[in-house]
Amino acid sequence: MKKLGIIVLIFVFLLVGAGVGSAMSYGSDQALPDGFRVGGLELGGKSPEEALATIRARIAEAQAVQVSLDPSSLGGPVSAVSTTGASSSAGIPALTLEELGLRIAADEAIQAIERRLDYSWWERAKLRIYGEQGASYGIDVAWDSERLEQAAKQTWGDLVREKGADASRTIDERDNVVYTPEKMGRSIELGPAIEAIRGLAPSSLADIGSSSRLVPAAIVETPPEITVAKLREDGLERKIVEFTTSFTTSGEGRSHNVTAAALSLNDTLLQPGEVFEYGKIVAKAEKEHGYKEAPVILKGKLTPGIGGGICQVSSTLYNAALLAGLEIVERRNHSLPVSYLPRGLDATFADGYVNFKFRNSTGKQLLIRTVVADKTVTVKLFGTMDERVSYKTETAQVKVNPPKTVYVADSSVALGKQSVLQKGENGYVVEAFLVKLIDGKIAERKKLSKDTYRTQDTVIAVHPNDPRLKPQGAEQTPGGGSGSEPAPNTPAPEDGVIVEPV
Repeated sequence: MKKLGIIVLIFVFLLVGAGVGSAMSYGSDQALPDGFRVGGLELGGKSPEEALATIRARIAEAQAVQVSLDPSSLGGPVSAVSTTGASSSAGIPALTLEELGLRIAADEAIQAIERRLDYSWWERAKLRIYGEQGASYGIDVAWDSERLEQAAKQTWGDLVREKGADASRTIDERDNVVYTPEKMGRSIELGPAIEAIRGLAPSSLADIGSSSRLVPAAIVETPPEITVAKLREDGLERKIVEFTTSFTTSGEGRSHNVTAAALSLNDTLLQPGEVFEYGKIVAKAEKEHGYKEAPVILKGKLTPGIGGGICQVSSTLYNAALLAGLEIVERRNHSLPVSYLPRGLDATFADGYVNFKFRNSTGKQLLIRTVVADKTVTVKLFGTMDERVSYKTETAQVKVNPPKTVYVADSSVALGKQSVLQKGENGYVVEAFLVKLIDGKIAERKKLSKDTYRTQDTVIAVHPNDPRLKPQGAEQTPGGGSGSEPAPNTPAPEDGVIVEPV
């Protein structure tokens, strides 16, 4: 009986030992249960160590995805950018999602798995005995927005950066108005790319997808301040008129003065409604080029002076302005006829007394260009003018005032003899007209002016006892224009002296 009890006791110990051994063996299995998922990644059946390694590898893989800009969204070639990192097939630098500020974490799942490493064999066995259920853990995805924007800007911000250029307008040698189109400024707008990059953050570790991605960018075009359209609005469509006069017989001084005034007038741009004043051109020419001695009109006679020739430029411009139908604000004729234009079509200038002014009445900009070549001066006007409309000038001689003969005493002349000191010239009264034509037919004819040019008397020197001399005390007017009509368009200064460049 005692022997039987011992046998039973041994059997019980063996049975218990076998159970304990089986439990210990059962509890030694650390594999994660089926259905254990992290970020959608199935980890059931993996050891904690394997699971942790898998999670970390997948996170690293997701953060290592290369991102670059889609070349097709840039609309053209990109600037060269120095980079030591990866680049796309188009040479555009690439950044990883991690470099762009993406952080992926699975802290809760990792902590749960690491806790299992500390379980006793009994706790693991108990979990298995009672049927442990798989757990599902998510992942935490976060962007460092400041880093994302900074990295994108530094890497791609200068890929497209083209400075715009203003349109330009030139006039070629054939007087054609030529426009060079503006160039649009181009720069890259990274907002769409940044939003697309944010969308690349994975929601699962189960399927990371491609190791490289392209995101679209936007190109912003910035028009320059001056465009062809804006230039065309100015109205410098074409050369509307030109007028030429010659100074072939002029000496060096007068030729210099004509050229100086023409150069200072060149490229004068008038805004709509602006009044042109020739006096400003005269002052500009004197400052920039200076004037030389050349004949001027003083007291009705041609006399050496400074600035002779500048009125040829004003007179040439006057005729161009007439042919363009511009509004003449102020104009006076010379007191004597000039050689380079018909009487009635000249425009004098006398500093402080007479100016030449006209208004840009075209409604658009008006450009004045001048050309001096082969002893001629040409004024060209560029602007807007109805191509059906043209103008021409006409003059009509109203009256001729013949010169008088004036005798002056000269003891060096023998009695009965004479010496002609000044050859007489007729004076004239002339009317000028402007004729407007539409399609070549006269539509209007209006009077521009009625101009008087002084007579120049014949002056003859005779012996003091010559009977042709006026009686003692009678007025003598040698060279003073006796019998000539005053020029109503020429105001007289207080001292009675006007110097008129011609």
